[in-house]
This record gives sequence, C-alpha cells and structure tokens, in this order.
Amino acid sequence: MKESIIIKNLGPLKDIHIEEIKPFTVFIGESGSGKSTLMKVISLFRWVYKMQNIHSYHRESRVDSPFEIDIYSCFESSGIKEFIKSNTQIIYKTTFNKVVNYEIKFYKNTLYFSNQTINASYLSFNKISFISETRNIIPLWANVGALLTGVNLGYYFHEVFKDFNLASDTIKDIELKHLDVKFSVKKSHSGKDYRIESKNNEKFDIEFKNSSSGTQTSVPILLISQFFAQNFKFEESFKRSVLEYLYSTDSLTEFKAVKNLSEINKKIYIHIEEPELSLFPDAQCKLMDDLIKNCFINNTNSVELLVSTHSPYIVNYLNLLIKRFDKNMDEPKYNYDELAVYQVADGGLINLMAQNERLVNTNPLSDTINHIYNEYEKLG
Repeated sequence: MKESIIIKNLGPLKDIHIEEIKPFTVFIGESGSGKSTLMKVISLFRWVYKMQNIHSYHRESRVDSPFEIDIYSCFESSGIKEFIKSNTQIIYKTTFNKVVNYEIKFYKNTLYFSNQTINASYLSFNKISFISETRNIIPLWANVGALLTGVNLGYYFHEVFKDFNLASDTIKDIELKHLDVKFSVKKSHSGKDYRIESKNNEKFDIEFKNSSSGTQTSVPILLISQFFAQNFKFEESFKRSVLEYLYSTDSLTEFKAVKNLSEINKKIYIHIEEPELSLFPDAQCKLMDDLIKNCFINNTNSVELLVSTHSPYIVNYLNLLIKRFDKNMDEPKYNYDELAVYQVADGGLINLMAQNERLVNTNPLSDTINHIYNEYEKLG
C-alpha cells in the first residue's frame, strides 16, 4: 500500500503535496515552519483510515457497525483546530498496485469518504505511535502521575506515555550506545522502578528521573521503536479493536469473518518529533543508527518511520546510511529508494533528494553557517 497527502491552507502549511509517503520520511525546517503540524495531520489521517478499516471489517463480516468521526474533536486533540480555515483542504489517499483504493477528504469543513466501506481485498490493520517532544516529562510523570488524578498534559504526551508504559511491560532493559548507559526496568513496591546504569568505568545506578536530559529524551524513542518493531503482537490489539465490539453489541452470532488477521495487511507507523533533543551532534547520529536497527533491520513487524527535526546533522548523516547501503556494509544502513527528505519552508516543501546522485542535498541547510562565515569575513 502507498499513501499520498495534499494539504492546503492549514496554519503555516499553504500548499503541500506528497505523492508518495516513503517508508522513512524526514521533515526538516525552522521553528514554526509547520513540520510538526504536517506530521500530526499525516498521523491523524492514518488513524481515521485505521478506524475506517475496522468499521469496514465489521461490515464485510456481516455486522452492523455505525461509523462516525467527530473530526473537529480530532483536530482539537491534535492541537491544529485553530489552524482550520474555511478554505482548508486535506486529501489522504491509499493506493494498491497503482490504483487508488480509498480517499479521505476534508473540504469545506466536512469530512468525506470515497466509499462507505473499504473493499475486503484491501483491508489493513495498523498501529500508530506518536513520540512527541514532550516525552522528556515521562520520567517525572512515571513517579507522580498516579497521584495527580485528572491532570491532563495534552493528547500527545498521554499517548507517548501509554506506549512507553506498554513497551516497558515487555522490554526490561535497553542499551543507549550513543550515551554509553543502560536503561532498565525493575520491580518495586509501587510497580516499576526505571533505572539508568553506566556502561563505562565510572559506575553509577540512578533513577531515570535523575538522569541527563539527553537520556530522558532518548529512552522513549528506543524503547517504543524496539517494542513496536520487534515485540508488538497484532493479535491482542485486533481483539481489543474488533472482537470486543462484537461482545459489547451482542453481535458475535452474526459475525462471519471476511478475513483472518493473518490475511490482512499490517503495519506499524512510528512518528517522532525532534529525536535530537538535548543531544550532542555525535550522539544524534549514533541514536539514528540504533533507530534504524530497531525499525528496519532487527524488526519483525513492517514499520514506516516519520521524523520531524531541526537538526542538519541528522539529515547529513542520512547520506552515510545511504552510502553504507550501496556498499552493502554490515553497519546500520538505509536504501535511498525508500527514503524521502523534505525541507518545510514558506508553507510548502522542498524535496532534498538528489535523484541523479543517490544522496540528500544538504546545501540548503548550510545557509546559516555560510551567513555567519560571511559576517565574520566582513569584520576582517
């Protein structure tokens, strides 16, 4: 399945057209350019498509399944409701074998679907994870969150915390090679005790909440990506999403499964805001190595990764990953043909993929450095 999206007149986004969202897509841009908004819209419409698939699975399995989405509540929880204008337009399409299978369109303040249901041949079941920039609150929230009943830190934080908590039920330790430390999950009287241990000669063992800011922002990325790429069981999620509805509506006797889960397309979508937070450039690059390993090398589930960043170091490092792939090296690598990098600027996108050279054109990201150098030269 391939996806495409068009966004017009949504906040800072004036005219966005991505013909194909590649399995690994990176957005880079200045603060306020709209890169996070763009990623949130893609994540939201992937979720709407997921819900339509669940609805269609019920209908194709002879179960009555009313389907209605309050898109404005979705916009509000995503933090983009205030960006909606009377001429805002969003078109999300999925394509199978070069034929458009399904279209979801937001136009004139209304959400439209190309068909009431998705054809059984194209049904899919997906898991969507959004690792927000607010993930640095996780260490503190893990300790005091249960005491703050009713406190709301925003949709995306609670989503990433839920995924972090789920992942830490299964994965009990991970190495953060880019920081030379280890994260571990241990039992405590209150449930879980998150610890950070050193891997070098300076031995220490401290609470996660007392670790460095770079450690606190890195752990959720590696823990969640490893869990969904390697440990996530679609069967359990499928039961919750599909079968529990049948029990709640007493529809199990009418249910005639149109397909088994094994016959349905399945995919993990991971979205990460600013993976570089609080990391030195060298650590940013090493983090990307482990992220690529988790999602595309050691994975057992099919994964698509979408990243928004301010970091030219990460974008430059992608060229090394491409070169390793072309040279068939054993180190972490990635296929140029499955990668897309866009600079978000002036309400649109600049494609940074240099088609004839199999690399990412990073020249536009050097403007600030060149400006500083020119100003320095002027001062004699």
